[in-house]
Amino acid sequence: MTARAARPVLDPRVADAIGRAQFAADIKDMTGLPKPVKFRGRAQRLRLVRALLERAKKKGAGGAVPQAPWLLRAIRLAAIGLKGWAPPAKSRGSAGRVGPTGPFAGYLTSSETDDVVIRLALLLRLMRRDREALDLLVGRVSSGLPSGQARWWLAHQLELFGEKKAAALLREGAGQAETIQVAIAKGAPSLRYGIVMLTMFDTPVFRASLRSLVESDYPGRIVVVEDGYEPEATCRAFCETLPVTYIKRTRWTGSAAAMNEGIATLAADTDVVAFVHNDVLWPPQWFRAFDTAWADTFADGKVGLINLGYIQFKHKLDTALSELFTRGEYAHLQWILTAMRDVAGLKDDRVQDSQVQGGQWRFGLSRDPWNDWVPDARFMTGRFSVAASFPIRLWRALGGFNEDIPYGFDLELQHYCVSNRQWMLFLNNPPLIHLASSDTRSVDPARRAAVAEVHQTLPAFEAKYGWQVEHFLNIYFSESAFIYQDEIVRAANALRFGDIDFVFDDFDRRLRERVLSNCELTWCRSRATCKYVDHAPAAVGAAGIKTLHGIGDL
Repeated sequence: MTARAARPVLDPRVADAIGRAQFAADIKDMTGLPKPVKFRGRAQRLRLVRALLERAKKKGAGGAVPQAPWLLRAIRLAAIGLKGWAPPAKSRGSAGRVGPTGPFAGYLTSSETDDVVIRLALLLRLMRRDREALDLLVGRVSSGLPSGQARWWLAHQLELFGEKKAAALLREGAGQAETIQVAIAKGAPSLRYGIVMLTMFDTPVFRASLRSLVESDYPGRIVVVEDGYEPEATCRAFCETLPVTYIKRTRWTGSAAAMNEGIATLAADTDVVAFVHNDVLWPPQWFRAFDTAWADTFADGKVGLINLGYIQFKHKLDTALSELFTRGEYAHLQWILTAMRDVAGLKDDRVQDSQVQGGQWRFGLSRDPWNDWVPDARFMTGRFSVAASFPIRLWRALGGFNEDIPYGFDLELQHYCVSNRQWMLFLNNPPLIHLASSDTRSVDPARRAAVAEVHQTLPAFEAKYGWQVEHFLNIYFSESAFIYQDEIVRAANALRFGDIDFVFDDFDRRLRERVLSNCELTWCRSRATCKYVDHAPAAVGAAGIKTLHGIGDL
């Protein structure tokens, strides 16, 4: 048994700040107000709110009796005033719940590390139970057990309640939250790999993403390509601190050109290339399963694209989740995002799961978080991951990605695969964590509007390949692959690809026959302007459809 240290005494200024934060959290949790209320210079209003709050706690003792609406509204009105009154925020679980906090004593004292306390506190916060989250963190900090992480997150919570001075005092005593660095073994791979990461800005998200990739068990080469949006090489200094190759492009002309430059930099004997987003947090160990999957499928050429599964969340979901990402806290973040799927009131489209479903499968088709939306009867198997890999021979067969299709290299890969009867699969891997679109918010809209290349991807693809993009993608990923996904998954995991070759024939038939009058994809964004109103679209012609399976026709 480890001897417990004496219970620490909190600085009185910190203790006072915690009391104010707990009071504000009670109001926030009970009334559904989106932000904490401050009472500086409002002594009379403060006394009134305290009295109403005490009455609410007495009436709701035990946590089972819902509060009278008039009482909750009275607290809101007293807290922010009649002039500032607004309807309560949408409930997320326990807003309006009053009762005892806890019991969480077991979580406070059951472990020498405070990992479980941190995870539960952050989950409670997402459930809009800020007071309970605060109490849990305060209890751990006061327990005499190791609490470096708890102190850091308690300071973070106090900052959100406007107690910045107390947060700084708390951090002075804690320093940075301790993290355990584990040495990751990097064994010799079966094939030769190269990863290309595109970026535009040097941000904490980009730095956390690249660092987590470098520190994972991946042993291959990494090339970072900074596009020419900014004239300065903003990412160079950070990249030079890591074992990566850095390229600065002089122009901003799209991802196809940037990918071409990155791939061309890889060694000539590279077998497999992976394109990865710059806002992905990588698990410490993911590469072994990835390497085995490619080793088993590379030689016969039946697989053209292997995507890594991931969970993604929106940047505005909660500052704590973004903070976990930039701190590289993969284990905490994965636990919380996974737990959110099982908590009533937290299931929404801000956390999306694009992983292989079913633990027994190595390969699967996943879901497409950008297009698959069950409430609208939209169904689409996963098209392209935030980390998608392909044999470099595909890139060479294409003659490189077409730079006149500036943001369509993924479309070109998909067209190549179905044209050559090669499968696009997802791998059942420890999930990557994607902080969706965290850097595109920094792109100047006026400048983006002035760059013609950004707008020409879809018409350029149609001009080259003869198919409107959504028509082509929807028929494969929302019809053929979706309808036969069970057969595809079973055959792919048995490496019996000949058993499912008929799916490409099915796709070819649907592509020839699908027109507006017999299309059931009522959610298609192009339906109002659909050009496929007969069986011989002018842009292609009936004979042109037959060229899909010939590589020479690309």
